[in-house]
Amino acid sequence: MGAAAAERDGDTLRVRGELDFASVAELWEATESLLAAEPILRVDLGGIHRADSAGVALLVEWLRQARQRRRDLAFINVPAQMRTIIQVADLETVLPLA
Repeated sequence: MGAAAAERDGDTLRVRGELDFASVAELWEATESLLAAEPILRVDLGGIHRADSAGVALLVEWLRQARQRRRDLAFINVPAQMRTIIQVADLETVLPLA
């Protein structure tokens, strides 16, 4: 069972831990208010040490929520494992990776 956490650092959301089926729902609930408050411009994924397709689905949802609020959002320090899933799922044109 994985665990993930996130904290706001100015206009950046720093995420760490594991983004997997076991942790994504809880992390979504924990970050919903952070994303609804003052704009988050970047999500820093440098602290992620393991991820699966549920983690990529969370990125898509965060992006959808940001766009719904007419905000830009970029994902930085995306781990290679997540980049591979994004490429296989043909999401490179959807997710703004920095």
